[in-house]
Amino acid sequence: MKVTVSCLGKFHAFALAEQLQKHNALDKLYTSYAYQKNENFRKLAKRIDHELIFPNLIRTNIPIAVGIKLKPHDFFWNALYDRWVAAQIIKSKSTIFIGWSGMSLRSILSAKKNGMTTIVERGSSHILFQNEILKEEYKKFGQDFSIHPKIIETELKEYEEADYISIPSKYVKQTFIDKGISANKLVLNNYGSSFIPSKNLREKNSIKKFVILYVGAITIQKGIIYLFEALLSLKIDKKYFEVHFIGTIADEMKKTVENFKQNNWIFYGQIEQAQLIHFISQADVAIQPSLQEGLSMVIPQILSCGVPVIATTNTGGEDLIINNVNGYIIPIRNSNSIKDKIEFLFFDSETLNRLKSNTTQLNDLSWNAYGDRYFNFLESINK
Repeated sequence: MKVTVSCLGKFHAFALAEQLQKHNALDKLYTSYAYQKNENFRKLAKRIDHELIFPNLIRTNIPIAVGIKLKPHDFFWNALYDRWVAAQIIKSKSTIFIGWSGMSLRSILSAKKNGMTTIVERGSSHILFQNEILKEEYKKFGQDFSIHPKIIETELKEYEEADYISIPSKYVKQTFIDKGISANKLVLNNYGSSFIPSKNLREKNSIKKFVILYVGAITIQKGIIYLFEALLSLKIDKKYFEVHFIGTIADEMKKTVENFKQNNWIFYGQIEQAQLIHFISQADVAIQPSLQEGLSMVIPQILSCGVPVIATTNTGGEDLIINNVNGYIIPIRNSNSIKDKIEFLFFDSETLNRLKSNTTQLNDLSWNAYGDRYFNFLESINK
């Protein structure tokens, strides 16, 4: 069995490719840019890929990578990239093709002509559900939102044409079923983490205060406004706690951040993945208040670092979090729930310590476990 993986960006495609290589199943990884592949271009790029993938198995398209830098979030690049991959795989020796949603329709059709089993990788909820809930939320901020109609059209056709749709959580699965996709077509596999808890890291950093953590882009989609409201209503003296925000502040949220931020809120900006573990390990509890995701990839990372997570139903966290065992699952758009859980853990150190000790006990959160599950599924469908 040989597998071709295609993804214009990074997402978790490199982690998947690395796992397939470990199983001697990776034929090619198609992408726009890979650090270990492009020695000259890496001087101009900030991203460092730590996944160990043989460079000879990677195919990149630097002109598209440059184009995306100059004009990101343009459907044109998805379509151009898809055409390039479709032309490359028409004579592929692979038996299975895995392509990321929104950029793989032509590639899927090309792979099917070549006799390959096809899988579309969807990291978020069904695109129609995603579009609906975000339109609704942006309206609250007086802003317009809509996913490009061409992207929606492409994704819906990908869902139809692919043999399978790979998804990361039960929450996502339900959004697909609600939109008429057969459960038999859906392959559920929770994402993993490469993080290992750092022993005594908190003591080394001498942080004495209770630390509340948020990791991720600071956008409307992430439900940050509800976290802000919860933090401002806490019945805890500000001198006893800090809030650490790790992630880029989107333009759409800059004014909101300025209006809400307090002197015990620390915004670190984007942190390179290799350094992220040190920041996460200092926290007492993490909050993931998103309105929609597939499975927030920071949740397994945070749990792996021994930090309990308070997450909404729409993060996919229900697959990894058990209430009052290693964290809490709360409704979306509910500042009071966030506030109540933070206060409870702040004032009940016994429960907090119990949750911390449970975070790495319930699931195998590694990418190896993810890769083993994926490989076993691929073997079961290999023609």
